Amino acid sequence: MKYPYLKNTPQLMIIAIALVAIFSVIPLANLIVLGLKNLTVRSSEKSLAELGQFGDFFGGHTSAFTGSISLIVIIFFTFHQSKQQEMFFEKQAADSKNTSDRQFFLNGINLITQWDLSSPGCDQCMRLLDYYGRLALASNDRELLLMLNTVITAEVKKNLEGKNGSFKSTNYPYACEAIDRIKVLREEDSRAQKAFRKNKVEQV
Repeated sequence: MKYPYLKNTPQLMIIAIALVAIFSVIPLANLIVLGLKNLTVRSSEKSLAELGQFGDFFGGHTSAFTGSISLIVIIFFTFHQSKQQEMFFEKQAADSKNTSDRQFFLNGINLITQWDLSSPGCDQCMRLLDYYGRLALASNDRELLLMLNTVITAEVKKNLEGKNGSFKSTNYPYACEAIDRIKVLREEDSRAQKAFRKNKVEQV
């Protein structure tokens, strides 16, 4: 993933760097102007003292420029190195939390499966399904809904449709909403798969 340097640079920092860059050009511009006006060098006609002064003149102007540029580079890349490390650790923490959440959800799926195998469509199974349906709906992870779909058996569907006596769809609103969302996701996946196959055939 390409890191967007300019996008992640604060506006105040950009202004400060621009000011330093502008001021760093001043001694270099001064050197050029003075050089064009006054400096005609013939080393054979200059004494060591004069050549030393001449070197100090160039060195003083160029060192101010290079020092300012070095300062800009150090500040800029130190800031972004720190920013990249921060983003890396945030991503690591988010990935760790996502893995933990999925593991917790998988444990719930296993529990629903155990209850359903023991007594298909029992009240405890339905309550767990409703609870984990609520978690899946609240999450931005669409895979949780698809995982939940793996434990929705025929008996569970009958319960949610109100076909099994006391089991009413209104008793499990989150499970019902989850099923509706799952249906939409599966239709989207089906359309995406058909489009992919069509493009593949056209390319051939």
